[in-house]
Amino acid sequence: MDWRDSASPQTRDDLDTLFEASISAAADTLGESGSFAPFMLVIDRGGARALRALGEPGAATTEDAIRARLELPDDGTELRSRATVFAVNALTPVRGDAIKVTLEHREGQAIDIVVPYRVSEDALDIDMERAHATAVGRRLWDMRAGAAE
Repeated sequence: MDWRDSASPQTRDDLDTLFEASISAAADTLGESGSFAPFMLVIDRGGARALRALGEPGAATTEDAIRARLELPDDGTELRSRATVFAVNALTPVRGDAIKVTLEHREGQAIDIVVPYRVSEDALDIDMERAHATAVGRRLWDMRAGAAE
C-alpha cells in the first residue's frame, strides 16, 4: 500500500510541500557552491513553516546525530511535520551524489527519498526521474505517541 492511501489530505499536502521545498533549497545552495550543509524544514501545528540550518555538522557525523542537533525539545508536541535534508553519497538504489530527504508526519508517515544529482562547471542536474522513496520507521513520533492529539 502506498503511503498516500492512508494519509489525510493535509498530510499529503504537508509532505509534498516539504519535499518540494527541500529539493528547491538544496538546489539553490548546490547551484551556488556545489554542496550544502544539512538542514531541516518544519511545519508547526498551526501551519507555520520554518527552516533550521545547522551550518556545519561539527562533531555530529551520523544522520541521527545531525537530526538531533536540529531538533528542539518540544518538537514532538509542537510540530505536525518535518523534513531533514542531507547531502549523501548513495550506494543503492541510486549511486553517487544525492539529496536525501527524510520526511515525517505526526499522523505516522515516515519516508526517505533519495534524489541523485550532478554538479558540473556550468550546470546542476537534479534527476527527479531517478528519485527513490522508501517507507521507514518513525523517528520523532514513536508508535506510542501515534498520530496523536
